[in-house]
Amino acid sequence: MQFFLRKNSYSLLFYFFTFIINAQEENKKNNYKDLVKQEKIEIENLFPLLNNKDDLKAYSNAHKLVKKIKTKESITRLNLFFANYFNKKTILDSTFFYANKALKSTDFIANDSLRRILASSSYNLIGLYNNKKGLIEASKKSHLKGIEIVQNQKKGYPYYVNLHGLANIYLKQGDYTNALKYFKQCLEYKDVDDEISIGSNINIGIIYGEFKNYESSIVYLKKANLICKNNENINCQAITAINIGENYKDLGNHKEALKYYDEGLKLAKQNKLYQTEAFANEYIGSILYEQKRYANAKLYYINALTISLQHNFLSNQRDLFLKLKEIAIVEGDYTNAYELLNRYSKIKDSINILEKDKEINELDIKFKTLQKENEIRDLMLENNNKILILNNQEKTIENLNLQKAIESKKNENKLLKLNESSQKKANQIKLLKKEQQLKDSEILRQKETRKIIFIGFLIILIPIIALLIVYYQKQKAQILINNKQKEISEQKNKALLKDQELKLIKAQIEGQDKERLRIAQELHDSVGGNLAAIKLQLSNSNFGKESEIKNINHQINETYNQVRNLSHNMLPKKFNQSKFCDVLEEYLNKLAEVSQLTPSFVAYPRKKINNLNENIQVEVYTIVQELITNTIKHAKANKIELQLNLIENSLNIIFEDNGIGFNIKNNKEGIGFINIKNRINNLKGSLHIDSTMNRGSIFNIEIPII
Repeated sequence: MQFFLRKNSYSLLFYFFTFIINAQEENKKNNYKDLVKQEKIEIENLFPLLNNKDDLKAYSNAHKLVKKIKTKESITRLNLFFANYFNKKTILDSTFFYANKALKSTDFIANDSLRRILASSSYNLIGLYNNKKGLIEASKKSHLKGIEIVQNQKKGYPYYVNLHGLANIYLKQGDYTNALKYFKQCLEYKDVDDEISIGSNINIGIIYGEFKNYESSIVYLKKANLICKNNENINCQAITAINIGENYKDLGNHKEALKYYDEGLKLAKQNKLYQTEAFANEYIGSILYEQKRYANAKLYYINALTISLQHNFLSNQRDLFLKLKEIAIVEGDYTNAYELLNRYSKIKDSINILEKDKEINELDIKFKTLQKENEIRDLMLENNNKILILNNQEKTIENLNLQKAIESKKNENKLLKLNESSQKKANQIKLLKKEQQLKDSEILRQKETRKIIFIGFLIILIPIIALLIVYYQKQKAQILINNKQKEISEQKNKALLKDQELKLIKAQIEGQDKERLRIAQELHDSVGGNLAAIKLQLSNSNFGKESEIKNINHQINETYNQVRNLSHNMLPKKFNQSKFCDVLEEYLNKLAEVSQLTPSFVAYPRKKINNLNENIQVEVYTIVQELITNTIKHAKANKIELQLNLIENSLNIIFEDNGIGFNIKNNKEGIGFINIKNRINNLKGSLHIDSTMNRGSIFNIEIPII
């Protein structure tokens, strides 16, 4: 009996520990959910700043959040914010980069519904990027994909924002019927945000203008303009002004049309709305062309083309090359006309090549089929409702007739109930006696089954306990084996890291030795020879002779120039032969070949960073080398990410690794770390470090360019 109690206590302990582990796992899940909610609120707080003209503050706060966020959902949301920011700034390549990055990160989100919503929002931003670039079919494909993945969910913001983008594509393609249909569907969305409402009203106004229904067109455009003014949305006010101008142009009132075009152009210039500014210049040029004021029209077309080339608006470039060609023909400049026609053809061909995709047509047909199926389903529901109403009316009539029949039978039933109640009481007494007998027999049967179960439980429990003891011993032995293997693998990793360090140090020393040898040869052959000649002349010559003084002075100048050229040659040759970003990228790629590190490098805007002062480039290159050396020595990382962002007059460097991290407060600064700080201080920059144990490190460096 004591043996049984001891073994039973082991099993109770086993179940108790299992319960504790499950409780800890549940607690982790709850903590993760709370963290996701908190990070979601912080990211959502960025959008009001972005929409209220405080976009620089929003961008700065977003970069601070990059260092803090930990969950996959929040990383995706933050990438979507950056894509929205660059879309608003009309920086198209950055818009696509962050939208595509957000789309890829949705693959790692466990919640299927949330994954679909965030992926649909990513497709919308990719569609807007393609639309602004002039790739209409590619934009159509992105919006159709965005609609498809949330088609079977409750239709919310991601569905309607992609539907709005798709309607815009149909409008550009001249399919006004489908465009009008989907824009009106967007207005039916009860929780629709102002941007979709504004865009839908503007585009419905444009479509009615195409139908020559100018009265309805102006009603919708003024409605959109009122919402714009209430929200202080300058871009919207500029677009509505331009479209009202289009209506006056179609009516033949060029004076009023130019008035509204000028208003739109002024708003676009003041607020750096580049594509709107390009359209306003193009429309003003078209009126001047109709008035045969070709020189003035040409100026506006060139302004629009310059903006379109700067921001890669392909469809705008295509239209403007064609219009400038027509002016060249009128002016008799056929050489220029031929050149413009060639450029028009190249742009047109490049757009056609980018937009060849069978999947777009399949998605379009699938979307339209689903739309028709939904309409048929709605009609069937209406018919079913009507049939149900008719059936209900018939049933109410039948119920009234039945109620009258029931009331007539109630009196008869009362007499029958009295007889039945007396019989029921007699039967209940008999049943109670039988139930008592059955209960007694059931109690005896349960006692016997309990004895059998107890004995069976003892027979089963003893081998189970023995198996648990054996399993525990095996697990203990396996843990010891694993610990030994872990120690061996750690020693191997340390040996590999030391080997990589030695290779890098050896390469650096060899480079330094070669450079020292070259400098020594230069000093010995050129500067040393000149100084020896000057010394001989000074010791053997008479300073009274003017020719001797001139000769010595000439040799001193020559020596000075050689020293100056030598100091310039001491700068890294890489920067003289290649662009700065290319040198950095090449260094990272070579590093990947000789180590286990996987590097990632992003620079924006790349061209401006390549044109920075050479001293800054050298210092930045050295800082990056020091950071990578520290990562190899201490971080035990296998991935590093380097970002260079030139924002206004400040160069932002973000260096991140996925290593073991370190405690910032207790960290002892080595020589390499001190060198990094000194170089940053020399450039009057600032350094912010975010690192915790087992979560990697982020170095955020700001360097003023002025």
